[in-house]
Amino acid sequence: MLLHENINEYCLKFKLPGILEHYQHLADIASKEKISYSEYLYKLLEFENKGREIRSKDMLLKISGIPKLKTIESFDYKSSSVDKTLINELLTLRFIDEYKNILLFGPSGVGKTHLATAIAYATTQQRIKTKFISASDLMIQLESAQSQNKLDNYFKRVIGIPKLLVIDEFGYVKFNENQANLFFQIVNKKYELGSIIITSNLSFTKWKEVLNNDEALTAAILDRLIHHSHLINVTGESYRLKQKREAGLLDISNK
Repeated sequence: MLLHENINEYCLKFKLPGILEHYQHLADIASKEKISYSEYLYKLLEFENKGREIRSKDMLLKISGIPKLKTIESFDYKSSSVDKTLINELLTLRFIDEYKNILLFGPSGVGKTHLATAIAYATTQQRIKTKFISASDLMIQLESAQSQNKLDNYFKRVIGIPKLLVIDEFGYVKFNENQANLFFQIVNKKYELGSIIITSNLSFTKWKEVLNNDEALTAAILDRLIHHSHLINVTGESYRLKQKREAGLLDISNK
């Protein structure tokens, strides 16, 4: 009994929850099946490693900020113009190793955020640090950090550390001069050092209207974003309207 208490104490001390959970059960199996000490130790370490991988993935998913989990398995390719082969290629995550960006364009409800979320989720499951945030929330946080003289820390912690930054719903809120400049700083800091995914309901020709009608700043931002990027135009029926129509809640008759 004292031996088990000592083992438990060491497992807690050295933070080995996988070994703590499985060592006794695995010892019983090893005794019955005459497993060698080395194999027993290897199996214990396997349990510990698998547990750590799961906890790491769960933690990265939690801190990513993904608001609602959506995977690629639930994406409706039949109702979308998106090339499935291209999406599968992006899900290999090679674009992150190559510091490339993904820009998703299209009207509201066609699946841009779903695709961005699915890719972001895939990165967390490969234990890649990811940050998912809407453009409006990003501006709120940036200006809050700026007012507290913590902007450099915010750039380092929230923008610099994640290998993938996802900015959702760019274009729904127009930026003032300060916000436009902050957005440029984000793009500039990630340029060729990390990857950005942006979802937007606007074509590039409309971005100047969001960025305080600053033509030079808009050109500088687009130059950095487009240089190494996948441009994906998403068209199709709005998922929300489709769900309402299929539920009989949308009257599409010509009355």
